[in-house]
Amino acid sequence: MFELVSNYQPTGDQPKAIEYLSKGIQEGKKFQTLLGVTRLTEKLLLWQILSKKCKNQP
Repeated sequence: MFELVSNYQPTGDQPKAIEYLSKGIQEGKKFQTLLGVTRLTEKLLLWQILSKKCKNQP
């Protein structure tokens, strides 16, 4: 398990994207597409999603 430590806070549409993609993972979707992001934003969003998923697991 890991803990995400960052001064970065998701803004704009990012919280909605995190929720949407996290829900897709929980539903077992194998493929999802994240459009219109830079590499840095992509990595930060993925870390947010992974952090959220790990918190929700027993």
